[in-house]
Amino acid sequence: MKASVAALTLVGLAPMTQSHQHDAPKLEGESPGDYDIRTWPLKLNLNDARDSVVIPAHGMQQCLFAAAKYSKRQIPGQGKATWTAKFTAGIMLMDNPSLDIHPDTIKSITISANADGVRGSGKRVPRRFPVIPIGWQTTFDVYILDPIITEQIFREMVELAGMFIGLGQFRPQNGGTNGRFKLERLNWQDNRQIAA
Repeated sequence: MKASVAALTLVGLAPMTQSHQHDAPKLEGESPGDYDIRTWPLKLNLNDARDSVVIPAHGMQQCLFAAAKYSKRQIPGQGKATWTAKFTAGIMLMDNPSLDIHPDTIKSITISANADGVRGSGKRVPRRFPVIPIGWQTTFDVYILDPIITEQIFREMVELAGMFIGLGQFRPQNGGTNGRFKLERLNWQDNRQIAA
């Protein structure tokens, strides 16, 4: 099966915070606050070599799916059908986009979060999250499996994703301000076949 390939370079317009789940054990007698202080670096998403912060491929795909849904744009010639299903099933990332940032250089931010992690549920406590500063950058490939997705529509969805969906914890999609990005460059290799 032939696929078009979009080589993207994204640049962060806002800081990005990550909240990777981990299962680090508590130390004997360690309070929840001390546990959070000790383990916040484990909330980073890292490559296998653990020498660079990455964006999970699944998270990047979800960002693009959400942009297609947000747009509510209909596919020409297909009635009321929108681009949501085409982006959900018709694009693929093979690797986690790397930020080329060593985890040891990352600092944390402290926020007031719900103790049980459920918004509006009660007591708030300080929680630390790793914060990647504004200006972060990544270059990666997206494979376009569905030939109906053109360079123009793909570019539009990436730009929408950067402004209105975002990446990471406290992103615009969830009412936050972090994780916004701009499309710096898109190189499109079109491998669609001429229709018979």
